[in-house]
Amino acid sequence: MSRWLTFLYIILLCGRSKSWSAREVIHQLNHDQRLQLNIYLDCNDVELQIGQEVANLLVNSTEEQKKLLGRFSSHSLIIACFKNSTRNRTLNGVKELLWGLQYLPMLFVVESNMDSYFQQALSQGFLHVLALNLSNGSLYTYKPYPKVEIHKIEDMKKFYKLTKLRNLQGQVVRTSVETMTPRCFRYRNRNGELVYAGYMYRMVKEFIEKYNGTEEHVFDEVDTIPYKEGLKALINGEIDMMPRIIHDLEWCYFYRSHILYNIKTYIMVPWAEPLPKSLYFIKPFRSTVWITIMVSFVYASIVIWWIRYRQLGNSSLSRSFMDVLELFFQLPVNKIWHFTMGTQQVISFIVLFIVGFMLTNLYTAQLSSYLTTGLFKSQINTFDDLFREKRRLLVESFDAEVLRNMTKSKIIQKEFQSIILVTSIEEVFKHRKSLNTSYAYEAYEDRIAFELSQQRYLRVPIFKTLEEVYDQRPVFVALRHGLPYVELFNNYLRRIYESGIWIKLQEDSFLEGIASGEISFRISQSREIKIFDKEFYFFAYILLGMGWCASTIAFLLERWRFKYSVANILQER
Repeated sequence: MSRWLTFLYIILLCGRSKSWSAREVIHQLNHDQRLQLNIYLDCNDVELQIGQEVANLLVNSTEEQKKLLGRFSSHSLIIACFKNSTRNRTLNGVKELLWGLQYLPMLFVVESNMDSYFQQALSQGFLHVLALNLSNGSLYTYKPYPKVEIHKIEDMKKFYKLTKLRNLQGQVVRTSVETMTPRCFRYRNRNGELVYAGYMYRMVKEFIEKYNGTEEHVFDEVDTIPYKEGLKALINGEIDMMPRIIHDLEWCYFYRSHILYNIKTYIMVPWAEPLPKSLYFIKPFRSTVWITIMVSFVYASIVIWWIRYRQLGNSSLSRSFMDVLELFFQLPVNKIWHFTMGTQQVISFIVLFIVGFMLTNLYTAQLSSYLTTGLFKSQINTFDDLFREKRRLLVESFDAEVLRNMTKSKIIQKEFQSIILVTSIEEVFKHRKSLNTSYAYEAYEDRIAFELSQQRYLRVPIFKTLEEVYDQRPVFVALRHGLPYVELFNNYLRRIYESGIWIKLQEDSFLEGIASGEISFRISQSREIKIFDKEFYFFAYILLGMGWCASTIAFLLERWRFKYSVANILQER
Protein backbone atom coordinates (compact mmCIF):
# COMPACT_ATOMS: atom_id res chain seq x y z
CA MET A 1 0.00 0.00 0.00
CA SER A 2 2.81 2.42 0.88
CA ARG A 3 4.33 1.87 -2.56
CA TRP A 4 1.07 2.84 -4.26
CA LEU A 5 0.79 6.00 -2.16
CA THR A 6 4.37 6.99 -3.01
CA PHE A 7 3.69 6.42 -6.71
CA LEU A 8 0.53 8.56 -6.63
CA TYR A 9 2.40 11.35 -4.80
CA ILE A 10 5.12 11.39 -7.47
CA ILE A 11 2.49 11.59 -10.23
CA LEU A 12 0.82 14.54 -8.48
CA LEU A 13 4.15 16.36 -8.13
CA CYS A 14 4.99 15.85 -11.81
CA GLY A 15 1.61 17.09 -12.98
CA ARG A 16 1.72 20.16 -10.81
CA SER A 17 2.70 23.36 -12.70
CA LYS A 18 5.32 25.68 -11.33
CA SER A 19 4.10 28.80 -9.54
CA TRP A 20 6.14 31.96 -10.14
CA SER A 21 6.48 35.06 -8.01
CA ALA A 22 7.35 38.48 -9.41
CA ARG A 23 10.48 38.57 -7.27
CA GLU A 24 11.64 35.24 -8.67
CA VAL A 25 11.03 36.20 -12.32
CA ILE A 26 12.80 39.55 -11.97
CA HIS A 27 15.78 37.97 -10.24
CA GLN A 28 16.04 35.28 -12.93
CA LEU A 29 15.95 37.83 -15.78
CA ASN A 30 18.51 40.09 -14.09
CA HIS A 31 20.85 37.17 -13.57
CA ASP A 32 20.52 35.63 -17.05
CA GLN A 33 20.78 38.85 -19.06
CA ARG A 34 23.07 40.77 -16.69
CA LEU A 35 20.72 43.73 -16.52
CA GLN A 36 21.67 46.98 -14.82
CA LEU A 37 18.33 48.69 -14.20
CA ASN A 38 14.78 47.69 -13.26
CA ILE A 39 12.06 50.17 -14.17
CA TYR A 40 8.71 49.75 -12.40
CA LEU A 41 5.75 51.38 -14.15
CA ASP A 42 2.49 51.91 -12.24
CA CYS A 43 3.54 49.43 -9.55
CA ASN A 44 2.94 51.65 -6.53
CA ASP A 45 -0.26 49.86 -5.49
CA VAL A 46 1.01 46.36 -6.23
CA GLU A 47 2.76 44.35 -3.55
CA LEU A 48 6.08 43.41 -5.14
CA GLN A 49 9.24 42.52 -3.32
CA ILE A 50 11.67 44.93 -4.97
CA GLY A 51 15.20 43.58 -4.79
CA GLN A 52 18.36 45.61 -4.47
CA GLU A 53 20.74 43.59 -6.68
CA VAL A 54 20.36 46.22 -9.44
CA ALA A 55 19.25 49.84 -9.51
CA ASN A 56 15.49 50.45 -9.42
CA LEU A 57 13.42 53.25 -10.92
CA LEU A 58 9.75 53.84 -10.08
CA VAL A 59 7.73 55.55 -12.82
CA ASN A 60 4.11 56.64 -12.94
CA SER A 61 2.26 56.74 -16.28
CA THR A 62 0.09 59.65 -15.12
CA GLU A 63 3.14 61.89 -15.42
CA GLU A 64 4.85 62.89 -18.64
CA GLN A 65 7.13 60.08 -19.77
CA LYS A 66 10.71 60.76 -20.75
CA LYS A 67 12.24 58.36 -23.22
CA LEU A 68 14.67 55.80 -21.89
CA LEU A 69 16.85 55.98 -25.01
CA GLY A 70 19.99 58.00 -24.33
CA ARG A 71 19.09 58.77 -20.71
CA PHE A 72 19.47 55.47 -18.87
CA SER A 73 21.16 52.15 -19.48
CA SER A 74 19.64 50.16 -22.32
CA HIS A 75 20.38 46.98 -20.31
CA SER A 76 17.13 47.36 -18.46
CA LEU A 77 14.07 45.35 -17.47
CA ILE A 78 10.63 46.93 -17.66
CA ILE A 79 8.09 45.79 -15.07
CA ALA A 80 4.63 47.13 -15.92
CA CYS A 81 1.75 46.53 -13.53
CA PHE A 82 -1.60 46.45 -15.32
CA LYS A 83 -5.02 47.05 -13.88
CA ASN A 84 -8.22 46.65 -15.81
CA SER A 85 -9.14 50.29 -15.29
CA THR A 86 -5.78 51.75 -16.39
CA ARG A 87 -4.57 49.15 -18.86
CA ASN A 88 -4.44 51.43 -21.93
CA ARG A 89 -2.73 54.21 -20.00
CA THR A 90 -0.04 51.87 -18.71
CA LEU A 91 0.54 50.40 -22.17
CA ASN A 92 0.93 53.88 -23.65
CA GLY A 93 3.37 54.69 -20.86
CA VAL A 94 5.48 51.67 -21.82
CA LYS A 95 5.33 52.73 -25.46
CA GLU A 96 6.54 56.25 -24.68
CA LEU A 97 9.22 55.04 -22.29
CA LEU A 98 10.67 52.50 -24.71
CA TRP A 99 10.75 54.55 -27.89
CA GLY A 100 13.47 52.96 -29.99
CA LEU A 101 14.11 50.24 -27.40
CA GLN A 102 11.04 48.05 -27.84
CA TYR A 103 13.25 44.95 -27.96
CA LEU A 104 14.06 45.17 -24.21
CA PRO A 105 12.74 42.42 -21.91
CA MET A 106 9.43 43.20 -20.21
CA LEU A 107 7.38 41.70 -17.43
CA PHE A 108 3.66 42.45 -17.43
CA VAL A 109 2.06 41.92 -14.04
CA VAL A 110 -1.63 41.34 -14.83
CA GLU A 111 -4.86 40.34 -13.15
CA SER A 112 -6.93 38.99 -16.05
CA ASN A 113 -6.85 37.23 -19.43
CA MET A 114 -3.51 37.28 -21.28
CA ASP A 115 -4.69 37.26 -24.90
CA SER A 116 -5.42 40.95 -25.30
CA TYR A 117 -2.16 41.96 -23.61
CA PHE A 118 -0.01 39.99 -26.02
CA GLN A 119 -1.95 41.23 -29.03
CA GLN A 120 -1.40 44.82 -27.94
CA ALA A 121 2.26 44.11 -27.18
CA LEU A 122 2.77 42.84 -30.73
CA SER A 123 1.10 45.92 -32.21
CA GLN A 124 3.60 48.08 -30.32
CA GLY A 125 6.58 45.93 -31.34
CA PHE A 126 7.21 44.42 -27.90
CA LEU A 127 8.60 40.96 -28.52
CA HIS A 128 10.39 39.83 -25.34
CA VAL A 129 7.33 39.94 -23.10
CA LEU A 130 6.47 37.84 -20.05
CA ALA A 131 3.04 38.08 -18.45
CA LEU A 132 2.67 37.06 -14.80
CA ASN A 133 -0.77 36.37 -13.38
CA LEU A 134 -0.56 37.28 -9.71
CA SER A 135 -3.69 35.34 -8.82
CA ASN A 136 -2.23 31.91 -9.61
CA GLY A 137 1.48 32.59 -10.25
CA SER A 138 1.37 31.37 -13.86
CA LEU A 139 3.85 32.84 -16.32
CA TYR A 140 3.25 33.18 -20.06
CA THR A 141 4.87 34.49 -23.21
CA TYR A 142 3.91 34.45 -26.89
CA LYS A 143 5.16 33.75 -30.40
CA PRO A 144 4.19 36.50 -32.85
CA TYR A 145 4.09 34.76 -36.23
CA PRO A 146 2.21 33.56 -38.19
CA LYS A 147 -0.35 34.37 -35.47
CA VAL A 148 -0.13 35.08 -31.77
CA GLU A 149 0.45 31.83 -29.86
CA ILE A 150 0.50 31.94 -26.06
CA HIS A 151 2.88 29.57 -24.27
CA LYS A 152 3.11 28.81 -20.59
CA ILE A 153 6.61 29.14 -19.15
CA GLU A 154 7.96 26.54 -16.77
CA ASP A 155 11.61 27.27 -17.48
CA MET A 156 13.24 30.54 -18.56
CA LYS A 157 15.18 28.74 -21.29
CA LYS A 158 11.88 28.17 -23.06
CA PHE A 159 11.14 31.91 -22.90
CA TYR A 160 14.47 32.81 -24.48
CA LYS A 161 13.96 30.23 -27.21
CA LEU A 162 10.40 31.26 -28.04
CA THR A 163 11.10 35.01 -28.19
CA LYS A 164 14.22 34.76 -30.33
CA LEU A 165 12.77 35.65 -33.72
CA ARG A 166 14.31 33.73 -36.62
CA ASN A 167 11.47 33.45 -39.11
CA LEU A 168 8.84 35.97 -40.18
CA GLN A 169 6.54 33.11 -41.23
CA GLY A 170 5.33 34.93 -44.33
CA GLN A 171 4.65 38.19 -42.51
CA VAL A 172 4.04 41.06 -44.95
CA VAL A 173 6.84 43.65 -45.05
CA ARG A 174 5.77 46.84 -46.81
CA THR A 175 8.53 48.76 -48.54
CA SER A 176 8.55 51.87 -50.69
CA VAL A 177 9.85 51.61 -54.25
CA GLU A 178 10.74 54.93 -55.81
CA THR A 179 13.43 56.39 -58.03
CA MET A 180 16.24 57.39 -55.69
CA THR A 181 19.30 56.28 -57.61
CA PRO A 182 21.49 54.48 -56.75
CA ARG A 183 19.67 53.38 -53.58
CA CYS A 184 16.38 52.38 -55.14
CA PHE A 185 15.05 52.55 -58.72
CA ARG A 186 13.14 50.45 -61.22
CA TYR A 187 13.29 49.71 -64.92
CA ARG A 188 12.07 47.25 -67.52
CA ASN A 189 14.55 44.74 -68.86
CA ARG A 190 14.80 43.42 -72.41
CA ASN A 191 11.96 41.00 -71.79
CA GLY A 192 9.65 43.80 -70.68
CA GLU A 193 9.73 42.68 -67.05
CA LEU A 194 9.68 45.25 -64.28
CA VAL A 195 12.92 45.05 -62.29
CA TYR A 196 13.60 46.78 -58.97
CA ALA A 197 17.21 47.67 -58.26
CA GLY A 198 19.43 49.80 -56.01
CA TYR A 199 21.76 48.81 -53.20
CA MET A 200 19.44 49.76 -50.32
CA TYR A 201 16.45 48.09 -51.94
CA ARG A 202 18.48 44.94 -52.62
CA MET A 203 19.58 44.89 -49.00
CA VAL A 204 15.96 45.11 -47.75
CA LYS A 205 14.82 42.51 -50.28
CA GLU A 206 17.53 40.07 -49.18
CA PHE A 207 16.39 40.51 -45.56
CA ILE A 208 12.79 39.71 -46.46
CA GLU A 209 13.78 36.64 -48.46
CA LYS A 210 16.28 35.37 -45.88
CA TYR A 211 13.80 35.50 -43.02
CA ASN A 212 10.81 34.21 -45.00
CA GLY A 213 8.83 37.43 -45.20
CA THR A 214 6.44 38.58 -47.91
CA GLU A 215 7.40 41.70 -49.82
CA GLU A 216 4.71 44.24 -50.55
CA HIS A 217 5.35 47.46 -52.46
CA VAL A 218 3.87 50.78 -51.40
CA PHE A 219 3.67 53.83 -53.68
CA ASP A 220 4.76 51.63 -56.57
CA GLU A 221 3.05 53.95 -59.05
CA VAL A 222 4.89 57.03 -57.75
CA ASP A 223 8.24 57.89 -59.28
CA THR A 224 9.41 60.05 -56.36
CA ILE A 225 7.60 60.08 -53.03
CA PRO A 226 7.23 63.64 -51.68
CA TYR A 227 9.06 63.97 -48.39
CA LYS A 228 6.04 64.95 -46.31
CA GLU A 229 3.90 62.15 -47.75
CA GLY A 230 6.62 59.63 -46.96
CA LEU A 231 6.83 60.79 -43.34
CA LYS A 232 3.05 60.67 -43.04
CA ALA A 233 2.98 57.12 -44.41
CA LEU A 234 5.64 56.05 -41.90
CA ILE A 235 3.85 57.46 -38.87
CA ASN A 236 0.54 55.96 -40.05
CA GLY A 237 2.13 52.53 -40.40
CA GLU A 238 1.62 52.31 -44.18
CA ILE A 239 5.34 51.69 -44.75
CA ASP A 240 7.46 49.29 -42.70
CA MET A 241 10.82 50.05 -44.32
CA MET A 242 11.96 52.87 -46.57
CA PRO A 243 15.13 52.07 -48.56
CA ARG A 244 16.43 55.61 -48.96
CA ILE A 245 18.64 58.01 -47.04
CA ILE A 246 16.32 60.24 -45.08
CA HIS A 247 16.98 63.27 -42.90
CA ASP A 248 16.76 62.57 -39.18
CA LEU A 249 15.23 65.99 -38.51
CA GLU A 250 11.73 64.56 -38.13
CA TRP A 251 12.70 61.61 -35.92
CA CYS A 252 9.26 61.49 -34.30
CA TYR A 253 7.79 60.19 -37.57
CA PHE A 254 9.89 57.04 -37.73
CA TYR A 255 12.40 54.86 -35.93
CA ARG A 256 15.85 54.65 -37.44
CA SER A 257 17.71 51.40 -37.72
CA HIS A 258 21.31 50.81 -36.71
CA ILE A 259 23.42 53.68 -38.09
CA LEU A 260 26.11 52.39 -40.44
CA TYR A 261 28.16 55.52 -41.13
CA ASN A 262 27.89 59.20 -41.97
CA ILE A 263 27.47 60.00 -45.64
CA LYS A 264 28.75 63.33 -46.93
CA THR A 265 26.99 65.79 -49.17
CA TYR A 266 29.01 67.53 -51.86
CA ILE A 267 28.34 70.12 -54.53
CA MET A 268 28.97 69.28 -58.17
CA VAL A 269 29.83 72.22 -60.42
CA PRO A 270 30.39 72.47 -64.19
CA TRP A 271 33.92 72.00 -65.39
CA ALA A 272 35.52 75.21 -66.60
CA GLU A 273 34.93 76.08 -70.26
CA PRO A 274 37.93 75.73 -72.62
CA LEU A 275 39.76 78.90 -73.55
CA PRO A 276 39.77 80.07 -77.18
CA LYS A 277 42.86 78.96 -79.08
CA SER A 278 43.62 82.59 -79.86
CA LEU A 279 44.66 83.08 -76.23
CA TYR A 280 47.12 80.20 -76.28
CA PHE A 281 49.82 82.44 -77.80
CA ILE A 282 49.96 84.75 -74.80
CA LYS A 283 49.32 82.18 -72.03
CA PRO A 284 52.84 80.63 -71.86
CA PHE A 285 54.04 83.77 -70.06
CA ARG A 286 52.25 85.89 -67.53
CA SER A 287 51.55 89.54 -68.12
CA THR A 288 54.51 90.60 -65.96
CA VAL A 289 56.86 88.44 -68.05
CA TRP A 290 55.52 89.91 -71.29
CA ILE A 291 55.99 93.44 -69.95
CA THR A 292 59.53 92.56 -68.86
CA ILE A 293 60.33 91.16 -72.32
CA MET A 294 59.01 94.27 -74.08
CA VAL A 295 60.90 96.59 -71.76
CA SER A 296 64.02 94.49 -72.33
CA PHE A 297 63.55 94.79 -76.11
CA VAL A 298 63.36 98.54 -75.91
CA TYR A 299 66.22 98.82 -73.43
CA ALA A 300 68.54 96.50 -75.40
CA SER A 301 67.75 98.30 -78.67
CA ILE A 302 68.55 101.69 -77.15
CA VAL A 303 71.78 100.42 -75.56
CA ILE A 304 73.06 98.85 -78.80
CA TRP A 305 72.08 101.94 -80.77
CA TRP A 306 73.94 104.13 -78.29
CA ILE A 307 77.07 101.92 -78.41
CA ARG A 308 77.12 102.04 -82.20
CA TYR A 309 76.50 105.74 -82.21
CA ARG A 310 79.47 106.31 -79.88
CA GLN A 311 81.70 104.08 -82.00
CA LEU A 312 80.65 105.03 -85.54
CA GLY A 313 79.15 108.45 -85.07
CA ASN A 314 75.84 107.43 -86.62
CA SER A 315 73.44 104.52 -86.08
CA SER A 316 69.89 103.41 -86.92
CA LEU A 317 67.54 102.70 -84.04
CA SER A 318 65.31 100.49 -86.19
CA ARG A 319 68.33 98.45 -87.29
CA SER A 320 69.37 97.98 -83.67
CA PHE A 321 65.82 96.86 -82.84
CA MET A 322 65.92 94.30 -85.67
CA ASP A 323 69.24 92.96 -84.43
CA VAL A 324 67.80 92.50 -80.94
CA LEU A 325 64.77 90.67 -82.33
CA GLU A 326 67.00 88.36 -84.37
CA LEU A 327 69.04 87.45 -81.32
CA PHE A 328 66.02 87.05 -79.03
CA PHE A 329 64.15 84.79 -81.44
CA GLN A 330 67.22 82.87 -82.63
CA LEU A 331 66.82 84.05 -86.22
CA PRO A 332 69.69 84.17 -88.76
CA VAL A 333 71.58 87.41 -88.18
CA ASN A 334 72.39 89.73 -91.06
CA LYS A 335 75.88 90.56 -89.81
CA ILE A 336 78.85 88.87 -88.19
CA TRP A 337 79.41 89.67 -84.53
CA HIS A 338 83.15 89.52 -83.77
CA PHE A 339 85.61 90.73 -81.17
CA THR A 340 86.90 93.26 -83.69
CA MET A 341 83.59 95.10 -83.26
CA GLY A 342 84.38 95.84 -79.66
CA THR A 343 83.93 94.19 -76.29
CA GLN A 344 80.60 95.96 -75.65
CA GLN A 345 79.11 94.52 -78.85
CA VAL A 346 80.29 90.99 -78.05
CA ILE A 347 78.95 91.12 -74.48
CA SER A 348 75.60 92.36 -75.80
CA PHE A 349 75.56 89.51 -78.32
CA ILE A 350 76.31 86.85 -75.67
CA VAL A 351 73.70 88.17 -73.23
CA LEU A 352 70.97 88.52 -75.86
CA PHE A 353 71.72 85.12 -77.40
CA ILE A 354 71.56 83.26 -74.07
CA VAL A 355 68.41 85.05 -72.91
CA GLY A 356 66.77 84.55 -76.31
CA PHE A 357 67.66 80.86 -76.32
CA MET A 358 66.05 80.37 -72.90
CA LEU A 359 62.94 82.40 -73.73
CA THR A 360 62.21 80.79 -77.08
CA ASN A 361 62.65 77.24 -75.81
CA LEU A 362 60.60 77.90 -72.70
CA TYR A 363 57.84 79.51 -74.76
CA THR A 364 57.64 76.70 -77.32
CA ALA A 365 57.68 74.04 -74.60
CA GLN A 366 54.85 75.73 -72.70
CA LEU A 367 52.83 76.30 -75.86
CA SER A 368 53.19 72.65 -76.91
CA SER A 369 52.09 71.53 -73.44
CA TYR A 370 49.02 73.77 -73.49
CA LEU A 371 48.04 72.62 -76.96
CA THR A 372 48.23 69.01 -75.79
CA THR A 373 46.39 69.31 -72.47
CA GLY A 374 44.21 72.32 -73.20
CA LEU A 375 43.57 75.51 -71.28
CA PHE A 376 40.39 76.37 -69.44
CA LYS A 377 38.76 79.33 -67.82
CA SER A 378 38.92 79.89 -64.07
CA GLN A 379 37.98 76.64 -62.32
CA ILE A 380 35.52 76.58 -59.41
CA ASN A 381 37.39 74.82 -56.61
CA THR A 382 35.89 76.21 -53.40
CA PHE A 383 32.65 77.61 -52.06
CA ASP A 384 34.14 81.10 -52.33
CA ASP A 385 34.72 80.53 -56.05
CA LEU A 386 31.11 79.42 -56.33
CA PHE A 387 29.92 82.63 -54.69
CA ARG A 388 32.25 84.77 -56.80
CA GLU A 389 31.04 83.21 -60.05
CA LYS A 390 27.42 83.51 -58.82
CA ARG A 391 26.67 80.05 -60.13
CA ARG A 392 23.06 79.05 -59.41
CA LEU A 393 22.60 76.11 -57.01
CA LEU A 394 19.47 74.18 -58.04
CA VAL A 395 17.63 72.67 -55.05
CA GLU A 396 14.15 71.44 -54.22
CA SER A 397 11.99 72.94 -51.48
CA PHE A 398 12.97 70.57 -48.66
CA ASP A 399 16.69 70.95 -49.33
CA ALA A 400 16.20 74.72 -49.44
CA GLU A 401 14.62 74.58 -45.99
CA VAL A 402 17.50 72.48 -44.67
CA LEU A 403 19.95 74.98 -46.15
CA ARG A 404 18.20 77.89 -44.44
CA ASN A 405 18.34 76.07 -41.11
CA MET A 406 22.05 75.39 -41.55
CA THR A 407 22.79 79.02 -42.42
CA LYS A 408 20.83 80.18 -39.37
CA SER A 409 22.85 77.79 -37.23
CA LYS A 410 26.04 79.08 -38.91
CA ILE A 411 26.96 75.60 -40.11
CA ILE A 412 27.54 76.82 -43.66
CA GLN A 413 28.14 80.22 -45.22
CA LYS A 414 25.21 82.59 -45.47
CA GLU A 415 26.17 83.38 -49.09
CA PHE A 416 24.44 80.15 -50.13
CA GLN A 417 21.13 81.93 -49.61
CA SER A 418 21.88 84.28 -52.50
CA ILE A 419 22.70 81.58 -55.08
CA ILE A 420 20.01 78.93 -54.51
CA LEU A 421 17.24 78.43 -57.06
CA VAL A 422 14.25 76.50 -55.69
CA THR A 423 12.31 74.22 -58.02
CA SER A 424 10.50 70.88 -57.93
CA ILE A 425 12.34 67.67 -57.13
CA GLU A 426 11.48 66.33 -60.59
CA GLU A 427 13.24 69.29 -62.23
CA VAL A 428 16.30 68.83 -60.02
CA PHE A 429 16.53 65.15 -60.96
CA LYS A 430 16.02 65.94 -64.64
CA HIS A 431 18.74 68.60 -64.90
CA ARG A 432 21.20 66.73 -62.69
CA LYS A 433 20.80 63.47 -64.58
CA SER A 434 21.28 65.21 -67.94
CA LEU A 435 24.38 67.02 -66.57
CA ASN A 436 22.97 70.42 -67.42
CA THR A 437 25.87 72.86 -67.01
CA SER A 438 23.56 75.82 -66.38
CA TYR A 439 23.42 74.99 -62.67
CA ALA A 440 25.36 73.54 -59.77
CA TYR A 441 23.81 70.72 -57.72
CA GLU A 442 24.13 69.31 -54.20
CA ALA A 443 23.69 65.61 -53.47
CA TYR A 444 24.95 62.76 -51.33
CA GLU A 445 28.29 61.36 -52.42
CA ASP A 446 26.84 58.05 -53.63
CA ARG A 447 24.42 59.82 -55.97
CA ILE A 448 27.10 62.20 -57.27
CA ALA A 449 29.35 59.23 -58.04
CA PHE A 450 26.42 57.55 -59.79
CA GLU A 451 25.56 60.59 -61.92
CA LEU A 452 29.16 61.50 -62.76
CA SER A 453 29.94 57.96 -63.89
CA GLN A 454 28.33 59.02 -67.19
CA GLN A 455 31.46 61.05 -68.00
CA ARG A 456 33.88 58.22 -67.22
CA TYR A 457 35.16 57.96 -70.80
CA LEU A 458 35.36 61.66 -71.56
CA ARG A 459 38.79 63.16 -71.91
CA VAL A 460 37.52 66.40 -70.41
CA PRO A 461 34.79 65.99 -67.76
CA ILE A 462 31.55 67.95 -67.81
CA PHE A 463 31.22 68.28 -64.02
CA LYS A 464 33.53 68.12 -61.05
CA THR A 465 32.94 67.71 -57.32
CA LEU A 466 34.09 70.34 -54.86
CA GLU A 467 36.28 68.91 -52.12
CA GLU A 468 34.60 70.95 -49.38
CA VAL A 469 31.88 69.06 -47.50
CA TYR A 470 28.50 70.74 -47.77
CA ASP A 471 26.67 68.54 -45.24
CA GLN A 472 26.67 65.04 -43.79
CA ARG A 473 23.95 62.74 -42.52
CA PRO A 474 23.79 59.31 -40.85
CA VAL A 475 22.97 56.34 -43.06
CA PHE A 476 20.16 54.17 -41.73
CA VAL A 477 16.91 52.59 -42.85
CA ALA A 478 13.75 54.40 -41.79
CA LEU A 479 11.42 51.98 -40.00
CA ARG A 480 7.92 52.49 -38.72
CA HIS A 481 7.34 52.73 -35.00
CA GLY A 482 6.48 49.47 -33.30
CA LEU A 483 8.12 47.12 -35.80
CA PRO A 484 8.54 43.79 -33.93
CA TYR A 485 11.57 42.59 -35.90
CA VAL A 486 13.73 45.70 -35.42
CA GLU A 487 16.32 43.76 -33.44
CA LEU A 488 16.46 41.05 -36.11
CA PHE A 489 16.87 43.65 -38.86
CA ASN A 490 19.59 45.55 -36.98
CA ASN A 491 21.63 42.37 -36.49
CA TYR A 492 21.22 41.56 -40.17
CA LEU A 493 22.24 45.11 -41.14
CA ARG A 494 25.42 44.96 -39.05
CA ARG A 495 26.45 41.67 -40.62
CA ILE A 496 25.78 42.99 -44.12
CA TYR A 497 27.97 46.02 -43.51
CA GLU A 498 30.79 44.32 -41.61
CA SER A 499 31.11 41.49 -44.14
CA GLY A 500 31.56 43.86 -47.09
CA ILE A 501 28.29 42.87 -48.78
CA TRP A 502 27.12 46.48 -48.49
CA ILE A 503 30.01 47.65 -50.69
CA LYS A 504 29.31 44.82 -53.14
CA LEU A 505 25.67 45.93 -53.40
CA GLN A 506 26.81 49.50 -54.08
CA GLU A 507 29.08 48.31 -56.88
CA ASP A 508 26.28 46.21 -58.36
CA SER A 509 23.98 49.23 -58.39
CA PHE A 510 26.28 50.88 -60.97
CA LEU A 511 25.98 47.86 -63.24
CA GLU A 512 22.22 47.92 -62.78
CA GLY A 513 22.27 51.63 -63.61
CA ILE A 514 23.96 50.85 -66.93
CA ALA A 515 21.47 48.07 -67.69
CA SER A 516 18.51 50.29 -66.84
CA GLY A 517 19.71 53.27 -68.85
CA GLU A 518 20.01 55.48 -65.77
CA ILE A 519 23.71 55.68 -66.64
CA SER A 520 24.43 56.51 -70.28
CA PHE A 521 28.07 57.12 -71.08
CA ARG A 522 28.73 60.43 -72.78
CA ILE A 523 30.73 60.67 -76.01
CA SER A 524 30.83 64.39 -76.64
CA GLN A 525 33.22 65.75 -79.27
CA SER A 526 32.35 69.37 -78.62
CA ARG A 527 34.40 69.55 -75.42
CA GLU A 528 37.34 67.44 -76.55
CA ILE A 529 40.76 69.01 -77.01
CA LYS A 530 41.70 69.40 -80.68
CA ILE A 531 45.37 70.03 -81.27
CA PHE A 532 46.29 72.49 -84.05
CA ASP A 533 42.76 73.07 -85.29
CA LYS A 534 41.73 75.78 -87.78
CA GLU A 535 41.17 78.31 -85.03
CA PHE A 536 44.79 78.00 -83.93
CA TYR A 537 46.20 78.51 -87.45
CA PHE A 538 43.68 81.25 -88.16
CA PHE A 539 44.93 83.34 -85.26
CA ALA A 540 48.55 82.52 -86.11
CA TYR A 541 48.08 83.97 -89.58
CA ILE A 542 46.35 86.99 -88.08
CA LEU A 543 49.43 87.60 -85.94
CA LEU A 544 51.64 87.16 -89.00
CA GLY A 545 49.51 89.62 -90.96
CA MET A 546 49.63 92.11 -88.11
CA GLY A 547 53.42 91.78 -88.07
CA TRP A 548 53.62 92.41 -91.80
CA CYS A 549 51.38 95.45 -91.46
CA ALA A 550 53.49 96.82 -88.62
CA SER A 551 56.71 96.24 -90.57
CA THR A 552 55.21 97.92 -93.66
CA ILE A 553 54.23 100.93 -91.60
CA ALA A 554 57.69 101.05 -90.05
CA PHE A 555 59.27 100.78 -93.51
CA LEU A 556 57.12 103.63 -94.85
CA LEU A 557 57.97 105.78 -91.85
CA GLU A 558 61.66 105.06 -92.33
CA ARG A 559 61.32 105.86 -96.04
CA TRP A 560 59.54 109.11 -95.30
CA ARG A 561 62.13 110.03 -92.66
CA PHE A 562 64.97 109.31 -95.12
CA LYS A 563 63.41 111.44 -97.85
CA TYR A 564 62.75 114.21 -95.35
CA SER A 565 66.37 114.21 -94.17
CA VAL A 566 67.69 114.18 -97.76
CA ALA A 567 65.43 117.08 -98.68
CA ASN A 568 66.70 119.09 -95.72
CA ILE A 569 70.32 118.46 -96.72
CA LEU A 570 69.69 119.58 -100.30
CA GLN A 571 68.00 122.75 -99.09
CA GLU A 572 70.94 123.59 -96.85
CA ARG A 573 73.30 123.29 -99.82
